[in-house]
Amino acid sequence: MRKSIRSAVTRLVIVGVMATGCYWLWKHADQLPLIGAFLGSSEPSSAGQSARPPTPVDVAIARKGSVTVILEAIGTALANEAVMITSEVTGVIQDIRFEEGETVKKGSVLVNLESGVQRAEMEVRLAEVQMHEAQLENIQHLYNRALRLSETKNIPVARVEELLTELKAATARVHSSEANLQVAREQLVKRRVVAPFPGRIGIRRVSPGALIVPNDPIVTLDDISIVKLDFQIPERNLSDIEVGQEITARTDAFPDRVFFGSVSSVDTRVDRVTRAVSVRALIPNDDRALKPGMFLLVELGVDERLNTVLIPEQAVVSDGTSNYVYVVIDGQAIRRPIAIGERMPGEVEILDGVIPGEAVIVGGVQKVRDGAKVAPRQADHAAVND
Repeated sequence: MRKSIRSAVTRLVIVGVMATGCYWLWKHADQLPLIGAFLGSSEPSSAGQSARPPTPVDVAIARKGSVTVILEAIGTALANEAVMITSEVTGVIQDIRFEEGETVKKGSVLVNLESGVQRAEMEVRLAEVQMHEAQLENIQHLYNRALRLSETKNIPVARVEELLTELKAATARVHSSEANLQVAREQLVKRRVVAPFPGRIGIRRVSPGALIVPNDPIVTLDDISIVKLDFQIPERNLSDIEVGQEITARTDAFPDRVFFGSVSSVDTRVDRVTRAVSVRALIPNDDRALKPGMFLLVELGVDERLNTVLIPEQAVVSDGTSNYVYVVIDGQAIRRPIAIGERMPGEVEILDGVIPGEAVIVGGVQKVRDGAKVAPRQADHAAVND
């Protein structure tokens, strides 16, 4: 039994070796003239047999061009100014003086709280001021008369000093009553909730008659005439960013539109975890198309390289982590490793591996191998860039 199994294994090994050898001979028949002739190969042989026809391929000429190095980032839109409107005091809402979505000016009254008590308090304080001012005026008159009489010694010195003391007390009462009046006025002013800056009103959170306390949300107010766009860039690109630099931004909400802005500030610190620095740009938003919270793709041109080598992207073949192209030289396809720079629509920048004027294969790459004979034909430019 063991002997028969061993014999079967031996036969399988022999068959495998023969199959491998036959495949190798067929694959390299063009390099072995005698074997190629026996197998019917069309490659030329030293005996003058018929040659295999070159593989037809499409080629494009590597050209010189300029490349703008683009830095991309994801940014978040923020309102130029944004606030949740609240009340500083506790009170019952008397009336609401805004409409949702309305544009308001700075200082516009948004909400009035019931203010009867505060108005009465202010009237009392105002009456006190008027009374104390009248008392001060009377005492001032008596004191001035005493001073004139003291010059002729027709009034005791003690009386003059007494009037001076009363004058100082009356003056203090006036100042105190005026301060109380100012406090009453401020309390009355706080019964009105006003817009701290011009902007657009959001969704109302309260109703007339509701009792609110400080920090209860009333409505949002956003100034989005200008949108702040915050994004981060890698630390290595910090030297490429400067205030005033132009940026472009796109959003899925408006796929056919490009928004233009400029860098307004660069953070003074680099994040120790992400090794990135925060950047803020300002984008004019006159039609209010952008809304706070939206994500935008930001692009910044950080460098421009002139006289660089450009080839169609179809010519590039990736092999794991490396890239290569086939360059046609004397009718042969030569595999050439390349270093890729920037990618653009339809074209790729080549940093090393191809020089201007060389023909690279853009069509039929999958049918050729290194050293194979090819029949190049100029590729249609429009088709290459589609």
